[in-house]
Amino acid sequence: MERKYIALALAGLIGCAGLVSAGVIGVELADGYGMLGAGTGADDTENDTGNQGGAGPGRWFRERIRDRIQDRVRDRMMQQHRHQTQYGAHLAENYLNLSRLEGVLAYDNDTKTYMIDGTVLYLGTELFMDRMARSDYDGDGAYEHVGDELQGLVGTPVVVNGLLDSDTLYVSHINGIWLRVPREVTVMELDGTLETVNGTYMVDGTRLLLPRQGMIRSDIDGDGTLEPLRSELDGLVGTSVTVDGASVEHGLLVSHVNGIWAR
Repeated sequence: MERKYIALALAGLIGCAGLVSAGVIGVELADGYGMLGAGTGADDTENDTGNQGGAGPGRWFRERIRDRIQDRVRDRMMQQHRHQTQYGAHLAENYLNLSRLEGVLAYDNDTKTYMIDGTVLYLGTELFMDRMARSDYDGDGAYEHVGDELQGLVGTPVVVNGLLDSDTLYVSHINGIWLRVPREVTVMELDGTLETVNGTYMVDGTRLLLPRQGMIRSDIDGDGTLEPLRSELDGLVGTSVTVDGASVEHGLLVSHVNGIWAR
C-alpha cells in the first residue's frame, strides 16, 4: 500500500509540473513572463542587467514597479483635484449663503461709498478697484477695471452676497458672480531701509511677503536689466524704500516697491 501512495504522489508532482510549464494553473503571467522564469540561459541574464534580448523576469518586475508608482501618483493627483474642486464649490456655496442683499446700487461721490438701501458695501481696497475685473459685471460686453464695472451698475437693481458686520456688507458676489473673499483688507505703507534677515526681506521690522513669480515686469532697482523680484530687491538692500501692500498676520503682502507694481 505504501508503494501505491508513493507512486500516486510522484504522478501528481509530474502532473503539476506539466501544468506549470503549460501555464494552465495561472503561474504564467498575462504578458508571457512566468513567475518561475520564462526562458533560460543568456536571455534572462541579459534582461536582468538591462541589455537587449528577450523578456525576462527582472525586466518584468521593474516595469511592474514603475507602473505601480505611476498609478499611485496619478491617483494622488486626481484626489487632490477632487478635493480642490469640492473645496471651491463648498466655499462659494457658503459665501452665497452668508448674507443676501437686494436693491438698487447707489454711490456717494463724497465718501466714495457704494450702498444698497443705506447699507454700506465694502467691495475692496483702492488697489483692488483699480485692477482689471475678471468678469463683465455690468454686462456691457467689455472687461474693465473693477471700479468701472461697478459704476456701470449704479442705479440698477442688483443682488449682492457677502458677510454682514456692523451695518457693512463685505461683498463676495455681485448678481451671483464671484468678486472677492468677503473680508476687509488693511493697506499699509512702509518707509525705511530695506534689509535681509536670514533670507527674509524686512522694512522697519516688518516682514515682506513676496508674490510667487518669475521675471518681474519692471526694473525696480534701476540697474537696466529685468530680473526676478528677489534679484531686483537685492539691488535695493541697504537703501531707503517705500513699500505698500496688504497687511496680513505674518507681514506685508507686497504690491508696490517705490511706486512700481511688483506683481
